[in-house]
Amino acid sequence: MVGIILYNPHYKQQKEDKMFYITYYAKKHAKFITRKGQYDKPDGTKGKSFVSKQGTPCLVYWDLDNNGWRMAVGEAKVRT
Repeated sequence: MVGIILYNPHYKQQKEDKMFYITYYAKKHAKFITRKGQYDKPDGTKGKSFVSKQGTPCLVYWDLDNNGWRMAVGEAKVRT
C-alpha cells in the first residue's frame, strides 16, 4: 500500500506495531530520504501526527533502523 500523509488524525487507529517505509524531504540532508519505521516506540510510547503553527503536516514516528524518534515534516509517502 502506498499513501501520501498530509495530516492523519486517525493514524492511531492503525496497528501500532505495523512497520512501514516513509519517504520525505529532509532539510537536514537536503534530499529525499526513506526510512523504515512504525508509529509507536516498541515500549508503547506513542508517536503523533499534527499540523504545525505554520500549517505544515508533521508525523513523529519511531525509526526502526536507528532506534530513535524522527519527525517527517511536509508531505510524506508511506508504504506498508
